Amino acid sequence: MHQRYAGRFFSSLRFAQHTMTFSQSGRETRGIWNEYIVLPGRLRIDFLPLTSHSGVLYADGKVYAFTDGTAQPPQDGWNTLLTLIGDVYAQSPDTTIWQLDSLGFDLTRARQDTWMGSPVWVVGAEAGDTTSPQFWIDRDSLLVRRVIQRTPRGGAPPVVTDIRMLKYQDAGGYPVAFEVQFWRDGRMYFKEDYFDVAANVPIPPATFDPARWVDAQIKR
Repeated sequence: MHQRYAGRFFSSLRFAQHTMTFSQSGRETRGIWNEYIVLPGRLRIDFLPLTSHSGVLYADGKVYAFTDGTAQPPQDGWNTLLTLIGDVYAQSPDTTIWQLDSLGFDLTRARQDTWMGSPVWVVGAEAGDTTSPQFWIDRDSLLVRRVIQRTPRGGAPPVVTDIRMLKYQDAGGYPVAFEVQFWRDGRMYFKEDYFDVAANVPIPPATFDPARWVDAQIKR
């Protein structure tokens, strides 16, 4: 993956997305987020309206959640999707391997399979295993198509989330999945539809400074 796209992938990405949350009763809640990516490892999500000053920031291996401009205590962690849709092409393979290992993916397990009619590589699980952390990579494009995450819940059964990257399109010469679906227990509970996508646009470094979450907000 790294060899295919190193030096030929976007370094930054700016986009907005329509979000749809589906309750078990069938109720649908809609929202809009603005997002900014700088590779490797930086992602900012602003929940609209911007006046709420709420969102999430990933930077330097930390996760910051903001509500009304106030940050919760940061947590250690990497954004799995950011690692697999962008960082893998922009940083050393050793760094990506370390991050994915820390996220629970068993990189010693790999096999060939088919996903939605296309041949894929599956990394992290044997055939028939639908709950272990794993990611599915298109064998032709070497782009991620599916990620399964397993999140512990104390004494309760772990939460297994199936994330699907769909509708890859060209954005300024670079491939971007314009639809992302989140499934759990056989039901889609969240969906993202991207729009206003721009690659390799200037994004100020302060955008990813947690101390400047409010004043570095980009108004669009």
